[in-house]
Amino acid sequence: MNLSLATWNVNGIRACVKKGFLDVVESLGVDLLCLQEVRAKVDQLPKELSGLDGYEAHWFPAERPGYSGVGCLTKKKPDKVIDGIGVEEFDVEGRTQQIVFEDIVVINSYVPNGGRDLSRVDYKLRYYEHLLKQSQVWESEGKGVVMTGDWNTCHQPIDLARPKGNVKNTGFLPEEREWISRMISSGYGDAFREEYPEKEGAYSWWSQRGGAREKNVGWRLDYFLVSPNLKSRSGSNQIHPDLLGSDHCPVSMVIE
Repeated sequence: MNLSLATWNVNGIRACVKKGFLDVVESLGVDLLCLQEVRAKVDQLPKELSGLDGYEAHWFPAERPGYSGVGCLTKKKPDKVIDGIGVEEFDVEGRTQQIVFEDIVVINSYVPNGGRDLSRVDYKLRYYEHLLKQSQVWESEGKGVVMTGDWNTCHQPIDLARPKGNVKNTGFLPEEREWISRMISSGYGDAFREEYPEKEGAYSWWSQRGGAREKNVGWRLDYFLVSPNLKSRSGSNQIHPDLLGSDHCPVSMVIE
């Protein structure tokens, strides 16, 4: 199947709808839009979302109100949507959604933040471990796999504006980056870097302080890792910093 897809951390769907979410969905026009940090129970979702013609929606909120949560909007009807990854410590936080099509599985993830005090780094690394294991299960069943979402980690110095100043901060710790390397070593490709290996200044998140977005002092935290059997079929990778509504911007790609 051909599949156009995008991922976007909306930093609260209720706030994002007030900032032009529906216009962004229309502008992207993708078959599948994966969302993270929805931060709303299903009965709290804005009524405007019911007007998205052509899309069916699936939501997996966290148990804790106003926290975390993922969801997706899809034009192509999936065979099934699996909420969670089968591990309670992550599933209670609404971090994972598995969208299963005939020959492709898209795993939508909101990877934990390690915390300013680094107290959640171990939790985050355990999540990476389970995510890779689940992806390999799908591969063993003959599926192509796309892991996408907010990874909360920059893999290489090229992926953030100020790498030297962040080597001791979550999001650029060696042990966090090592897990991305491990996934790539297992055969997965960072779709954007496969297409643009040397492109600088390509970021998807900016601090809301100090005019970081205007100055493009950012981080590339949102991306697609594609399984070996999809590498040759993936392309048209784009980062959309002009699409507003969140401290992240959408990132998109196409699988032919």
